[in-house]
Amino acid sequence: MRSQTKQLADMKRLFGISVRHLILGFGAFALCVSSAPQPSFAQTAPQQGMRIAAVVNEEAISFLDLETRMVLVIASSRIKDGPQTRRRMAPEILRTLIEERLMQQEALRLELKVTSEEVQARIVSIEQRNGMPPGGLGAFLRRINVPISTLTTRTEAEIAWNKVVRRVLLPKVRIGDDEIDEVIEQIKSNEGKPQYHLAELFLPVLKPSDDTQVRQTAIGLLEQIQKGAPFPQMVRNFSRAPSAATGGDLGWLQTSQIDPEKLRVVRAMKPGQVSLPIRTLGGYYLVLLRNTRTSAGLGRGDATLKLTQFHISLGKNPTNTERAQKSAQLQDLTNAITTCTQLESVSQKYGSPLSGSLGTVKLSVLPANMRAVLGNLAPGKASPPIATGGGLAVMMICEREDQGLDMEVVRKNVRSRLIGQRMDVAARSYLRDLMREAFVDVRL
Repeated sequence: MRSQTKQLADMKRLFGISVRHLILGFGAFALCVSSAPQPSFAQTAPQQGMRIAAVVNEEAISFLDLETRMVLVIASSRIKDGPQTRRRMAPEILRTLIEERLMQQEALRLELKVTSEEVQARIVSIEQRNGMPPGGLGAFLRRINVPISTLTTRTEAEIAWNKVVRRVLLPKVRIGDDEIDEVIEQIKSNEGKPQYHLAELFLPVLKPSDDTQVRQTAIGLLEQIQKGAPFPQMVRNFSRAPSAATGGDLGWLQTSQIDPEKLRVVRAMKPGQVSLPIRTLGGYYLVLLRNTRTSAGLGRGDATLKLTQFHISLGKNPTNTERAQKSAQLQDLTNAITTCTQLESVSQKYGSPLSGSLGTVKLSVLPANMRAVLGNLAPGKASPPIATGGGLAVMMICEREDQGLDMEVVRKNVRSRLIGQRMDVAARSYLRDLMREAFVDVRL
C-alpha cells in the first residue's frame, strides 16, 4: 500500500496535476428511522461474503462490504427492498465504496488521520439530527442487522476527504474584488426577475463508458422518489455534490446562476416537481423545484420584525404530493387576510399549537428559508407557505423596522458563495484524478 501511494504521488509530480479548491463536504448520512422499511439482511454465505467485488490499488472491497452498505442505504432512504432494487443500486453503491477507499488512501498518503473522537462526534450529530437518543443509531443498525463498522467506515471516509481537500485546496483559493463586484451587479440587475428555490441530486459520469449505467441509476432513484422516498434522504445517500450535506438544498437562485441545461427544464416545472435526469458536462442531475418568486435584488438588509404565523403540521415523512396539497390549502385560507389579528384568528381554528405570535425578532437570526421570504415582505401581507417546525407556516409581519443594507456583509456572503463554487469544481476534479491514476478492478 505504501509503495502504491508513493507511485501515485510520483505520478502527480510527473504530470503536474492541479488541485486548487476545497469541497465543503462529501455527503451526509441520512436516516428516516420511524417509518423506514427495515429490510432483513440476507445472511451471506461465508464464501460469497468474502468474494471480492472490487480491488482499489492494493485494497479489496468484499461482497459483504457491498451488501451491508446496500442494506444501510435501503433502510435509511425508505426504499422498498427487493432483488430488482438491489441489482439496480449495486453499481452506484460500489462506485461510492471505491471512491471512499480512494479518499482514505489519499488521506493516508498525506498522513492525515481520523480519530475515534471525530467519528463519534459525527455519529452523535447524526443521532441529534434525526431526533434519536444517545446510542439510538447503534440500535437502529442492530435492528437491520448491519454492523456499526459499515457506518464508521463511511464516516471515516467523509472526515478524511474533508481533511484532504482542506489541506490541498483551501490555501490556493483566490477570489478577487472584481469578481465580487461582478456578482453584486448581477444581483442588482436581476431585481424583479424570476428566482427559483432548487434542490439537487447529482451523479457524476467519470468516464464516457459509465454514461448509460449512471443514467439508469438516476432513473431508478427518480422512480423511488416518485413512490414516496423523501428527496433529502435520497440526496444524502446518493448525491456526490457538496449540497448533499443539506439534503441537496441550493436556496434561491437567479436565472444567471443556473446551468442552461437545468434552466430549460426548471422553467417548465411546477413547485414540488422533480425533473427527469438532466445531463450536464459533469454527470446527471435530478432537480427538485421547491418554489418560485420574484427577485428582490440586494434586499433591504437587516430589520426588526414583529411576526405571527399560521402553522400546520405535516406528519412524519410527507410525500411531495401531500406537501403540495397542504401548501395549497394554506394559501386558500390566507389569500384574503390583511392583518395579523385576522391571521391569528384563522390559525386558532385550523392551525397547530405552533400558530400565533412569534414576538419580535431580528431578520438576520431567522433560518435562511424564512429570511428569503420575509426579507422584502410588506407588513400586513401573508407570506407563501414556508417549511418550518415539522410542517408549513404562513407568516405575516405585524411591524417592521428596517436598518439598512450592510455592504460588507453582502460582499462577505458573495465571497463565501464563490469560494464554495470553486471548491466544488476543483474537488470533483481532484477525485477524478485519483480515479484515473488508481488501479481499480471491478468484479461485480
